[in-house]
Amino acid sequence: MTVAIPDNRRSETTLRGWENLAHRCGGRARRLSERTVAAVTATVLALGAGWSLWAGNAELDMVAVAVVVAALSLPLLSLRWMLALESTAALCLGLVSLVEFRTEHWSQPSVPALVLAAGTVLVGSAGVLRAHRRDRLGLRRVSAETVLGLIRDRTVVQAEVPSVPGWTVDIQHRPAHGAVLSGDFVANRLVRNGDRQVLHLAVIDVAGCGITAGPRALLLSGAVGGLLGTVPAEEFLAAVNDYLARQQGSVGLASAVYLQLDLDSGEYLVRVAGHPPALHYRPGAPSRWRTSVAAGTVLGALPSVTGVLDRAVLQPGEALFLYTDGVVEDRAAGLEAGTRRLMGSVEALAGGRPPAAGLAGLLIEQVPSTLADDRTLVVIQREPAELLAAREPVASPAAERPPAADPSAGRLQAGRREPGRLLPVGS
Repeated sequence: MTVAIPDNRRSETTLRGWENLAHRCGGRARRLSERTVAAVTATVLALGAGWSLWAGNAELDMVAVAVVVAALSLPLLSLRWMLALESTAALCLGLVSLVEFRTEHWSQPSVPALVLAAGTVLVGSAGVLRAHRRDRLGLRRVSAETVLGLIRDRTVVQAEVPSVPGWTVDIQHRPAHGAVLSGDFVANRLVRNGDRQVLHLAVIDVAGCGITAGPRALLLSGAVGGLLGTVPAEEFLAAVNDYLARQQGSVGLASAVYLQLDLDSGEYLVRVAGHPPALHYRPGAPSRWRTSVAAGTVLGALPSVTGVLDRAVLQPGEALFLYTDGVVEDRAAGLEAGTRRLMGSVEALAGGRPPAAGLAGLLIEQVPSTLADDRTLVVIQREPAELLAAREPVASPAAERPPAADPSAGRLQAGRREPGRLLPVGS
């Protein structure tokens, strides 16, 4: 089972090399102590002051050095060291100006000098404010971008589906406006009941979009990940609704589609809470599309949730589409027009055949009518029967003969357990 989850928008992939280089340089710089960084910057400022005195150009040289040093030190110093750096820069600049004035080399300040002086004040003020915010949040020598990247990586891990032969799961996620977080997330859990494998997968859409809805979605994703596959399937949406009620509106409303899929038989159950319906694509049937009849009330609106359960079977060569409203929302024509656009795009790309791998990445880019909302698309495909038959290994005659009896078989040595079995704690 394969999963494709891009880290960010496609247009940003060309900058990954430069970003990696910047991260490596930033990581090495952050390993330096604040005392070392402050000493280096103070030395640079002193050298800049000497250079300005030697060149007789106090208007430009010293100010430029102060701006560069202050800008480079922004993500590395705490508030007290930043204040010390700003005081050192002001002292050096004042010393150069005083010497130039007393030696009668001072001239009328030019426009570039005034612009650089204003830039120095702005950069220094921004550095002090940013250092104050970092200290208040406890982000000592760690940028907020790094924290957001770590959070995004955890949400990606939560959506990854274990590999199961015969099935392909393609998850595509696009936050609104290219943000790193969004109000959409996917959680799943693969549960084994004896010889059967059951995939529990939920697509959640928290009210709002982009970075503003990201923290609320992150709060809810932890609860969903803990409940998924743990509580009975018929109680999952009710448990999430109770969790939202306990938050007293801090998370807000959310819609959800919950899939319970038997990976051996292809039978699935769909439960919906205020979410767009699942779409079942059957290329070999007279009617290629089946719209799920599952429906239900949105999460967080009422003390209890009610809904209609949908049950069907995903045959070999068929696909199931789960998506958020950002994929099909069309404010001019409505959700039905967006849903028809999604169906038409699938048929045009598949050409009446089973969907190919990578279909979700194409659909999520060309189907939505606007990019101002979070978009999540999950395509679950069951491979055609001929591909499954070709993948099955052919048993050799040697493999058909039962192995010779081992006189030591059936006897477990003391302190050893038979591999592949889960024994109760304490056994």
